[in-house]
Amino acid sequence: MFKAMTQAEIWLQDTIGKPLGITDLANHLGYSDSQVRRQFRECFHISPSAYRDQRRIERAAVLLALTPKNIAQVARECGYYNHSSFSRAFHKYFAKSPRHFRQVLRQALHQERPPNELITRIVNKPQRQMILQRHYNASEQFNDLGTSTLHAKPLGSIATNFEHAIPSIALPDLLTEKIDAHVIQSPPAQRRTDVGLYLTPQSDLSLTPSLPTPYRRVTLAPQYYAVTCFDELSALSRALVHALCHLTCTATPFYISGSAPYVLWRKTTLELRVPLTR
Repeated sequence: MFKAMTQAEIWLQDTIGKPLGITDLANHLGYSDSQVRRQFRECFHISPSAYRDQRRIERAAVLLALTPKNIAQVARECGYYNHSSFSRAFHKYFAKSPRHFRQVLRQALHQERPPNELITRIVNKPQRQMILQRHYNASEQFNDLGTSTLHAKPLGSIATNFEHAIPSIALPDLLTEKIDAHVIQSPPAQRRTDVGLYLTPQSDLSLTPSLPTPYRRVTLAPQYYAVTCFDELSALSRALVHALCHLTCTATPFYISGSAPYVLWRKTTLELRVPLTR
């Protein structure tokens, strides 16, 4: 049951901006509406509809704080096609209008100073794929991040297909944590971390047998990233601050897309990539 509801949670995350309902989710899983509602609540202690609505508001908060998009654009991107309903929903969770929230957060962000020892570059990357497994643990809760034991060993006999892949994690909650805009009231130990592998050109996924059930493949479209290198995972927050300061303090046409940042374990450094748009 938990595997199916993990798929449901990821589907709700990936379809935040689309006008889809619980019937669509049930059809995606091959379940009935009532089964989805009951089992999702058992796993996450919230209905799937309420979960989707709260994730929409979290995403809206990130876009308001970190992008130049106007409020109507943010509302539409988060699945709200009526300005008044968006404002009411936003005020319900943050006790501020979207405009006031944006002003307060931007003032706070502009007061931050980037760590001097780090460098952020804007880099255009080609299309790639990742294979990921969702965990409901904060990244600091893992002991073996960056090692084959955690990233590749669960793949079993097909692990050798990915010997050239790079250990990686995707962090759907990282930007929300940065602006302290959590609506889903889960403890830090239950934050979402997608653990897996970033596939290099030498890793041919087309030749790979079906992935084990917990894994999913994600295609990363060609796009620009803010790339910041750092030494150890404990410095991730500082790396993110540097990336955001670079985007807000440097003349650049780019701003964050709102998609999940991810981290690669290179041979000599960790690399934070924050997806961008313009």
